[in-house]
Formats: sequence, C-alpha cells, structure tokens
Amino acid sequence: MSVIMVTSRGPYSYEKKNNRIIKQENVGGVATGLKKIIERDRGTWICWGDGNADHLYQDENNGLYRIKRILLNPREKKGFYDDYSNSTLWPLFHYFREKIEHDSIAYGYYRHVNRKFAEVIKDTASSEDVIWVHDYQLSLVPKYLRDMGVKNKLLFTWHIPWVSSEFYTILPEREDIVKSISMCNSITFHTQKYRTNFRHSYERVVGYDKELERRTFTFPLGIDYQSFSHEQIESGKRPFEDKKIIFSIDRLDYTKGLVERVNAIEMFIKKYPEFKEKFVYLMMVTPSRIGVEEYEKLKEKLEMNVGRINGLYGNLNWVPIVYMYRKINSDILKTYYSWGDIALITPMKDGLNLVSMEYVAVSKKGVLILSEFAGISEYLRGAIKTNPNSDDDVSEKIAMAMRMPDSEILRRLRSMKDFLRKHDDKWWANRILGTLVKN
Repeated sequence: MSVIMVTSRGPYSYEKKNNRIIKQENVGGVATGLKKIIERDRGTWICWGDGNADHLYQDENNGLYRIKRILLNPREKKGFYDDYSNSTLWPLFHYFREKIEHDSIAYGYYRHVNRKFAEVIKDTASSEDVIWVHDYQLSLVPKYLRDMGVKNKLLFTWHIPWVSSEFYTILPEREDIVKSISMCNSITFHTQKYRTNFRHSYERVVGYDKELERRTFTFPLGIDYQSFSHEQIESGKRPFEDKKIIFSIDRLDYTKGLVERVNAIEMFIKKYPEFKEKFVYLMMVTPSRIGVEEYEKLKEKLEMNVGRINGLYGNLNWVPIVYMYRKINSDILKTYYSWGDIALITPMKDGLNLVSMEYVAVSKKGVLILSEFAGISEYLRGAIKTNPNSDDDVSEKIAMAMRMPDSEILRRLRSMKDFLRKHDDKWWANRILGTLVKN
C-alpha cells in the first residue's frame, strides 16, 4: 500500500528568474507536515503546478517521492482559485459573511479543476493505493473519483474551520460539497466542534446518516516536534537585549486580525505606560495574493497603522513595532521563534494555527498569547487565551505575560510541550491512516 497525497499547493515549486530556475520551498503550514509523511512512505504527491517553471517538471521523481503537477491556464486559475476557493469558500468558512462573493461561472471552473485532479488521480493510482485528499479547494474530488469508478480507500482532511450548519446553508452549492466529502471512507477535522458542525450541516442539507458519524474523526495536525525543539536551533545574537520581544508571523490575510493586533499594541502602550520602552513588537507578515486589490488595501491599512503608532509613541531610542513584510526561510523563522519572549497569535478565526505550535516547540522560556478562536486553543491549555475582537482584552493579556513569573512561564510551557511531543506529525498520520482499518 502507498499513499497518494492530493493538495492544491505542492511542497515546492519552480520559478524562472533572470534566466535561472529556482526551486522555492513552500514554508510552513500543512505542506511541511505532509512532506514528512510522504517522504517516509515514498508515495506520490498530486498538486497544482503554480510556479512559472513548473511545466518543466510536471512529472518529477525527486528521489524521495514522486510529484505530479496539474497545470492550469489563467482562466482556470482565476475561477477555481481566486474566485471560488478564495472569494467564496474561504470567507464563508471563517464567518466573514460580508466578504463572500458568489459567481456561478467561478463554480463551474471549480468543478472543472476538481475533475482534472480526479482524472490524474485515477490514472496514477493502483488498486491498493490510499488516496488522501486535503482541504476546501478540492472538496468535489471524492465525487468525481467515485463517478469514475475508483474504488480505492479515500481519506479527506478538512484543514480550515467548518462553520455552523445555519451559516453553511448560505452556500448555494451546499449539497454538492457535503455529499462529495461524505463519499470518503474517513473524514477528519482538527477539532470536535468542526466535526460536529460538518455532521449537522450534512443533516440539515441532506438528512441524517448514521454511518457518517462512524466515518468522521477529530485529530489535530501535529508538527515534527524534534525539528523544532530548541536543541536544534542556532539562535544567533539576540537583538533588543534590554527589552522583551513580542513576536508574531502571519500570512497577509483579513482572517489573521493584523490591523486589530497593532491597535491592541497601541492600547497596551496607552493603558500600561510602565511598559513603554521595555518591549519591542517584532511583526513578520508574509506576502499573500499579491496584486489582489482587497489584500493590497489591507497591507496599506496595516502599514499606515504601524507607521502612525511608531510615529506617535516612538522616539530616537525606541520604536514600538518592528514590521517586516517578506518571505522567510524556515531556519530564520526558527531563530525568530527562539528570540520571542511572548508570541502574540491572535487570528479572528483559524482552523488550527501551526505557528503557535512551532513557537512552543522552539521556545525555552516563552509565553504564548493565543486567540480563543484558533482551533489549537482547544488543546494548548498553557496558553493565555484572548478575544482578538477586544483591544482591551488583548492589551490586558500582554501585560499579564510581561508580568508573569518564570516559574509560571515554565509550568505553562512544559504542559504545552508535552502535548505537542505526544501528538506530533507521526501520531497524526498514524491515527488517520488507522481509521481505514475500520472503514
């Protein structure tokens, strides 16, 4: 038995720059965890080839596993990815109703691309292979595979939140998606709430199915704990030696609560003047959806707020917010994790949040402030939970972290490290693949 991993984005892509082809790793997120699994299994990874030189490597064997890349033309990319996946499904499943756009033409492209994935999977899979499909971009792949007569064991893992059944019914294609996912042998979510919401959505749209309950599971995605443990990290010289470093890294996205977070930093400065010049907020933001007007406006608003706060409260010796907008490699990211005395992770809604997990694994003596609306907050009991919608609450929790004695920091950190060590990426993969024995 071998695993065929199916995702929208692949583990890496090829870009042509200045007449040179550069391999660009997909750093962070789900791809990193899946890469470890497929390397152990030596299986096949089927994904969208979104790099401008990926057409030269459409079928690649890298010595560890095989990658088959599906190429999309500009219309397919826009309809499938920009318009339906990211302008309909993404805001819907994060409760941003005002941002949901719907276009039946876009849904047509979404169906078309999902069918293209299914055709490649069918041509690739042997009868013994397990097909493991991931996330909201590919929700119709199971239906097309079954329509094509594929009888292989199917796994589906949903990585983002699943909303309440009342909210889900906003979607015109609500029946298509839940019916397709329900055709899998095992369906997994990161939290019990998402699993329950999915089952209630199915019942509300299609009807009660006793068998569906037996085929849905909750397993939070784990990280490769050992690769993030602080013993493996070269910290380098720590900047701002006389100040506490508050750290965050996020993809540029409205679900991450970036503007709200810098406003909370301003509230913290005003409400707790005793901490002025005693901290620096190191805010890393990685580019996302470059050229999309809404995201460009978000970036502009964020940077204007950062500039306003630094101009208003900073001086020749202190800038409250050190802001960086760029891609970052994994080794540098681990170093930044190790510098952070406090991690400020406050998404408005998040399926899990791997950044918080990686920070805990790296940190020797750090405090995690975590949004109560991140899926991982259900598991990391040692985190300080906060409501990202409240500047007052976030600023209060920052003050709490600044004042926390070392003994409590270490106690909280130890409990979170223990959880992550036991529930790592190997545990996650083994538990999910183990569900197929019963199904």
